[in-house]
Amino acid sequence: MSSEYIKAYEYESNVNPPLKSIPIFTKSIYECNYGINFIDFSEIYNIKHYATSPNLLASFIKIEGYKEFKSESEEKNNNWINGSSHLFFIMQGNCKIITEYEINNVSSGDIIIIPLFNTLKIKNNSSEEVYIYYINDSPLVNYLGCKPVKKTFESSIYSKEFIMNNLIKLSNPNNNRKGILLSNEDTEKIGVNTITPVLWSLYNELPPQTNQRPHKHNSVALDLCISCSDSENIYTLIGDELDENNKIINPKKVHWKEFEMFITPPGLWHSHHNDGNSYAYILPIQDAGILLYQRILGILLK
Repeated sequence: MSSEYIKAYEYESNVNPPLKSIPIFTKSIYECNYGINFIDFSEIYNIKHYATSPNLLASFIKIEGYKEFKSESEEKNNNWINGSSHLFFIMQGNCKIITEYEINNVSSGDIIIIPLFNTLKIKNNSSEEVYIYYINDSPLVNYLGCKPVKKTFESSIYSKEFIMNNLIKLSNPNNNRKGILLSNEDTEKIGVNTITPVLWSLYNELPPQTNQRPHKHNSVALDLCISCSDSENIYTLIGDELDENNKIINPKKVHWKEFEMFITPPGLWHSHHNDGNSYAYILPIQDAGILLYQRILGILLK
């Protein structure tokens, strides 16, 4: 080992290094090509593997009618598949998701979670294009320089019917936020009540004439707008500080657009607003499972 390899830094001036900020960013499925479209900010993190946030990789998968997507044909280096948690939200269409371990049929509105696998094939079962929002924790696993070897949860399908029935059944109409957290027996045992040990998923309804108050957390939110027919009047405000009335100071406004995702950076206040007369739905996916387990999520609600 070269003596130039090792370094030392003075504590007080280096304890908080100037890391680049995670951007507020939007991406629509309608901007994507067929195949897998990574939302990649690896240059921000100074790493060689794909990453949307430090722990998660988000992408859109778009497949023509009766065609298929194969992971091995997309990239020379498949390190983007090296995850312990994989989540697929079927935005449109009907398809078969195939790994070396299992085959699952899913359709529009379903969420499927799958633990580790090495190959992925998705077959479009119809003439309609398939749109998928796909998130995994490969950036976390790749950052650690390891490979997952043990399944920490069971593959599961949360059908659209299951989700909507529970949204009606569990949501408290008196609460400011109307949504449900998706979970399973494995994460209940840990106590985090998340969709996988790493991933957290909220299915959130935003009714007409509703303002969901500001909140913030240390996790990065990768929000997918599932349904919105009035983008002008439905939006999220994001900013650094609140005023004395708990309003966000000088916020950036992100309009909700159906089948578009947006990134909410960690530590920023954000609030959701519907000034119109139609319902809208959003699906935030976060790395909050692992942050809850580490006791550092730091969620604050106003």
